[in-house]
Amino acid sequence: MIALLFALTMQATTPDIVVSGKRLTDAYEACVEQTCPPLRDAQVSIAYAEQQFRQGAYLQARKTLAAAVARNKQNAATDPKPVAALYEAYATVSLHDGEMDVFKRAVAGQVRTLRENLPPNDPAVIAAAFATGDMWLSLGNGRAAESSYRAVERQAMADGNATLAMLATLRRVGLANARRDISGATRLLAEAEARPAAADPALRSVLQVVRLRLAAQRADNGQVDRLVREIGHATSTRPVLIWGPPYEPTALAAAREDAAKFDLINPVPTRSGDLNPIQWVDIGFWIKPDGKTDDVEILRGSRSTGWAGYLVKQVSGRRYTGTPDAEGGSGVYRIERFSLRGLYQTPTDSNIRRRSGPSELEVLDLTQPDKTVTASR
Repeated sequence: MIALLFALTMQATTPDIVVSGKRLTDAYEACVEQTCPPLRDAQVSIAYAEQQFRQGAYLQARKTLAAAVARNKQNAATDPKPVAALYEAYATVSLHDGEMDVFKRAVAGQVRTLRENLPPNDPAVIAAAFATGDMWLSLGNGRAAESSYRAVERQAMADGNATLAMLATLRRVGLANARRDISGATRLLAEAEARPAAADPALRSVLQVVRLRLAAQRADNGQVDRLVREIGHATSTRPVLIWGPPYEPTALAAAREDAAKFDLINPVPTRSGDLNPIQWVDIGFWIKPDGKTDDVEILRGSRSTGWAGYLVKQVSGRRYTGTPDAEGGSGVYRIERFSLRGLYQTPTDSNIRRRSGPSELEVLDLTQPDKTVTASR
């Protein structure tokens, strides 16, 4: 959401908004009461919802953004980018709150707003090209995600957009790699590398990272060290995740996954008395110039944070691309929000929709939160 707020602020003709204290609350209340212009309303509402989200008030943040969308959706034709930004922020918070139906509708609103009101070659439309596929991936529907990425790839080729087509192919490589289809991922990567666009320096760096991720799946620690050194610091000034230990599934989620493999009845049905409050922690850590993590610690969280010890171990085992550090400093500091929550559903013996069922993990980079990762479960 910070990225959305920054992008909107760059368009603004009004003074920047200070995201703190009473001034933000007053600005938000003024927009609600006085009907701010869509850009100003989007800036203030996203900033206010971000403040709520950071404090762990997920439901309140979702309500803030739902109200902002309702106030502004009729302005999609005249102000498509602010309206789409509201939908995108609404989708992000809904995903972390476990309200997946709202998440799907918000992503659809974001994509529809941009496609119906901006030319196909507008940067905002191109940036949202993967939103639908990424949504399906977050919902655990790899087949639908693959279909969406292929549709983007075909359309980009038809439009002569070689860069977008290449990025869509690499999305498919990552999807094949995630489902352990190494041969399929290798084949797709070879197709991508054979295209003329592979000579583009920016895309060549992305190809290096994807190739390294494939190699890391089969490598031991020593080989990963060597591969990270070989890729050097040319890819980006910001570290890119190459490999990380798998996340530990919760006991309930593991039982349901095992049952699903054999088409068994759910061994742990969700009952009307089940409650699954959100647990969250913010974990800060350094990414050293050699790509290893250091000083991993829990900064804050909801209630007790003892449950999150395995997350500290997971972050400690990650490997990133290296980054230049001419002054010999500690590297790059990052903070990630980990949300452990059930999904909203209507349990057995109840008509009341609530967050329940097995807990699932969502991860959001608070230092660059347009990069969202759905954890392996």
